[in-house]
Amino acid sequence: MKGIKNFVFDLDGTLIFEGKPLTSALSNTLIELEAAGINTYFATARPLRDTLPVLPEYFWDHTLIGCNGAMTSKQQKVTSANAFKEAQIVQLLEWLDDKNIAYLYDGHYDYAVSDKPHEFHQWVAKLGTQPSCNTTLRQQQVIKLLILEGHHFDEINTYCEQHLDTFTYYHHSGTNCFDIVTQHSNKLSALQALQLDLSKTICFGNDHNDVAMLNAAHKAVVVGDGISLSRNYTSVCRDTILEHLTSLLASKVAS
Repeated sequence: MKGIKNFVFDLDGTLIFEGKPLTSALSNTLIELEAAGINTYFATARPLRDTLPVLPEYFWDHTLIGCNGAMTSKQQKVTSANAFKEAQIVQLLEWLDDKNIAYLYDGHYDYAVSDKPHEFHQWVAKLGTQPSCNTTLRQQQVIKLLILEGHHFDEINTYCEQHLDTFTYYHHSGTNCFDIVTQHSNKLSALQALQLDLSKTICFGNDHNDVAMLNAAHKAVVVGDGISLSRNYTSVCRDTILEHLTSLLASKVAS
């Protein structure tokens, strides 16, 4: 732990599970790590709106990377976001409507859902915010589009290649959905934009959207068995992540 200044955490599948808020045991350990001199960052697929409900209020003003790196916020305000070109995203949403494909998309703070219902719509609404008007919100900046029927990937990919200037995908392991964000939007690029010294950073993640930052970090910790890296890394599981963080805390205090 000598020389380590920063911890960067993915959320779902890394620190939180089944969408439940961060446990008090993990939260208290992270707070103790900060007291010992560690800067804590969170980098998630969630937008700011859906990140705050799963974190203790202590962390709300921290720098939060959302939407797979397409959004960065601090003090509960979006400070930067990579948005699609309005005409192109509106055309894509209209095409999805015509194809009757379920989706959800995020603006800076609000979100809208497809007319075709999906259970995930209700899950997001339970976090505390109801969807905005679809036809109105799509005229503002769209940061991330979540496709809720992954079996349509091939036809959606064909459409995007023909009509979007910039895009990339992030598939979520164990689900039938995937995100579309602008090209070069990823957690690593967001950390680099913050000028975070990755040579003094440990990154924690569990899924494919974490691989770039895990590979670039001084040390990488992979939670679960959803991914493997070509570099050396520490492997932990849901039941041992707290134990591992407690060990890192003891090492930091000792150093």
